[in-house]
Amino acid sequence: MKRSFNTYTRLLLTALILLSVSGCEKRNVGNVEVGTQYSAVLCVGSWPNTAYYISSISSLTSGTISLKGNGAEMTGKVYAQDVIQKDGFYYHANAGSGRLGKYHVENGVLLIDKEIPFSYLNWSSYTWVDNNTLVIFGDGKGEARYAIIKVDKMTIKAGKLSLNPIANGFQSYNIGFAEYRSNKLFLGYTFTSTDWTQYPNMPVYAKSFVAVIDYNTMAVEKSLEETRSTGLGGPNVYAPSSFVDENNDLYFISDPVNIYDYKRPSAMYRIKNGSTEIDPTYYFNFSAASNNEMAPAMWYIGNGKAIIRSRIAGESIDADHYFCVVDARTGTFIKKLDLPVDKGERMVNGVIVEDGKAFIAVNAADRDYIWQYDPATDKLTKGVEFVGGIDYILRIEKLK
Repeated sequence: MKRSFNTYTRLLLTALILLSVSGCEKRNVGNVEVGTQYSAVLCVGSWPNTAYYISSISSLTSGTISLKGNGAEMTGKVYAQDVIQKDGFYYHANAGSGRLGKYHVENGVLLIDKEIPFSYLNWSSYTWVDNNTLVIFGDGKGEARYAIIKVDKMTIKAGKLSLNPIANGFQSYNIGFAEYRSNKLFLGYTFTSTDWTQYPNMPVYAKSFVAVIDYNTMAVEKSLEETRSTGLGGPNVYAPSSFVDENNDLYFISDPVNIYDYKRPSAMYRIKNGSTEIDPTYYFNFSAASNNEMAPAMWYIGNGKAIIRSRIAGESIDADHYFCVVDARTGTFIKKLDLPVDKGERMVNGVIVEDGKAFIAVNAADRDYIWQYDPATDKLTKGVEFVGGIDYILRIEKLK
């Protein structure tokens, strides 16, 4: 009897362990639902009464997208649209709950692959070193911090960055764009105030910096200074503001309004292949070329061209937005695209680039579509439509 009881006990304990593990970690398969190549993060309601969903998109060029039978609710697992997506997996650091998680959608449900305790930093920006290595950045208690995540097992190595010390009158680091190139990390940053009694007239630090970081040691080799503009890219967990082109040249654009600077322009900069200095021969004043618009997001579409989601100048980060085409290599404004005014908020990842074409989600005043822009023909074509009471398109993603 004793032997049978021990056997039963071991089986019961094994079952309990398996149930416990499955509660916090799902199998590493099924990350992309059958027939799904794209997804959208959608919002229903008005703040604070909002709900967020991930909807599958089978085609960018035709049909309709509705949440009816096609929406995996994010609310409660992932806070909002500040998610990172790669190969059908979603990653999110939830500062409120102190969790860092990996998720995927299966059978219309957002499942937890793995969640781990994490409250080391408030994430702002990220870059991929390779398909399995994600580096995230943010401020933590007035310190510039990073975490290197191996996403297959969700293991973390975290530390502090030796950036320039925060200037008097400011309390936090504002982390901007992040890019990995040739074993170095490039990180835009400046300082910001957390004294909200001064809003909207927040103090502005007149300098911005680009940290050049050795990836092997995470040592900051230098911090490049820039005074012609401020806010070198916004938090790219929401939308990108930089890219590396086919020549391995790094481009990034500033958004001063992101740090409550309403005077300086949005400007594009370049760090050439093999260099760790801002190119002194290159400065593209985007605001001057675009009737004083600002640039909260930018996507590279190839052959030197980029799409910029711009907004009118002013003291609101949620003003009307537009889409423009620029030639980044020559620093030339090409045109404003003939699209409806985008009523969406600032933090929108609204462009997918595929086969040399840009697919652009527009939060219009009446009907919302993904539009196809072909730079080879300079043609805009109306594509799939969002229907059924969706209030905001916050992200569109290519899953594979």
